[in-house]
Amino acid sequence: MLKKTLYLLALCLLISSNLSAGSKKPVWISDPYSQYPAHRYLCSVGMANDLKSAKNDALKNIAGFFETRVTAVTKSMESESNSASGSQINSSITTSVKAISEGTLKYTEIKATWQDPTTKTYYALAALDKTAVQARYEKEIVESEYYIANCLFKTDDPLIRFAKLCQAIDKHNATQNAFVYYNALAGESGSFLRPAFSMQELKAMRAETAKEIPIKILVVGDESAYLETALRNVIRQLGFSENGISENTEYELSATLETDPQKTIGKQIYQPLRINISLKKGDNLLFSYVDKTEQGGPTIEEANSRSIKVLAKNIENKFNKEFTQYLLSIE
Repeated sequence: MLKKTLYLLALCLLISSNLSAGSKKPVWISDPYSQYPAHRYLCSVGMANDLKSAKNDALKNIAGFFETRVTAVTKSMESESNSASGSQINSSITTSVKAISEGTLKYTEIKATWQDPTTKTYYALAALDKTAVQARYEKEIVESEYYIANCLFKTDDPLIRFAKLCQAIDKHNATQNAFVYYNALAGESGSFLRPAFSMQELKAMRAETAKEIPIKILVVGDESAYLETALRNVIRQLGFSENGISENTEYELSATLETDPQKTIGKQIYQPLRINISLKKGDNLLFSYVDKTEQGGPTIEEANSRSIKVLAKNIENKFNKEFTQYLLSIE
């Protein structure tokens, strides 16, 4: 009987101890870095009337740190890039800050939660492992720099060289947030990691290469010249030089406008048009693009004019985008 009483007493004391421990305020609420040292972790405590809101509050506080540090780092790096002649980074503060929420939620973990038994308030501890995150960004940066360096090898074909420079610029843009985040996590030292080549340097290389690519433009079937003007605008935006029809050149950008039978719906006449665009180097087809539309009007002339204008607008948008994607895909 005595043994049973002692057992029940011990059990009651154990339960009482656990309840007391559960009601005791955790150290991390007043000292978030008690378990996660500040040299490696970024910590934040959130509080709210419900658990989900407390977690979101903790994450929001981490994001607030990033917003402050990213803005400061970007301004500092842009300031240095304006005065430096060597490697530089030119990032948009707005663009960087927009990526903060995504980056924070991706790498931040809720490490602990607790509810005050008296006030019923919930607390949440969020922690981000700065060392691990920097390692991820460093890996992305190293791979990007290696990729860009390989794009800069000289090739005999200027169009391939141009395409590789486009790919290098695209990769450079895609890695900007990695540089900004890495540097934001580096602390207050002000010693930043920078790209080996600046955007200005890569664009200057691409512009020089573009001059080596004279392109002859030939449009058949469009007396309005809208389509030819649109094609020339795209070529000029890319920086290619233009050759006249009678001049010899390896590259020819040709467009043929085809007319399908017109349609009449009510009082509106519709003129279906199709444009076939191709880029050739000698006899080799490098890229092709097809677009079509049918616009209506009170007369066939008006319908035809509207259709041509739509195709011309699409050249400066859809064709330009697809041609750029073709350049980014060249191996």
